[in-house]
Order: sequence, then structure tokens, then C-alpha cells
Amino acid sequence: MVPEEIREVGQIGWRCVMCGEHIDPLILEHRRKMRTPEGARQLLAKSEKAGLN
Repeated sequence: MVPEEIREVGQIGWRCVMCGEHIDPLILEHRRKMRTPEGARQLLAKSEKAGLN
């Protein structure tokens, strides 16, 4: 993993040099919440309200 600037939000995230996966604080927070059924429901409800594709 190497540090990489995420220009859209002005933060530093991480990128895997082998597979290209990006990790940032928001991704980590969503993964943490998805571990519980209640957290998953909250995230899905938010995405439906936002009208994400």
C-alpha cells in the first residue's frame, strides 16, 4: 500500500500497488458499518434517499 492524495476531498488515502484497490476514511467507515445488519440498513437507506445509481 502506498499513500495517495484524494483530490476530490483533499485527504490522503491508500492504494494497493498490486491490485489498485483504494482505501480512504469513508470506505473504512462504510465497511465498519456493513459488519452489522443495522449499519447496513442505515447505509442502504441513505443511498436510496440520495438517489444514487
